[in-house]
Amino acid sequence: MSYREKDIKHEAGRFWVLDTGKAYAVMVAGVTHSTSESTYERTDDGLSLAVARCNYLAAKRPDTRL
Repeated sequence: MSYREKDIKHEAGRFWVLDTGKAYAVMVAGVTHSTSESTYERTDDGLSLAVARCNYLAAKRPDTRL
């Protein structure tokens, strides 16, 4: 699947929120690729939850190592 920069809705450290077109996914950056940590429905509330989860993970795991 191919995504564009406009599909990134929020970033916090090595965590970011991706709009997949069907849902919002909280992604974790890795060495070679990012993986999905959790997903939320594609609504305003879903985006709000995804951003909150992203920020929580970034605060919980502030290390910048990949």
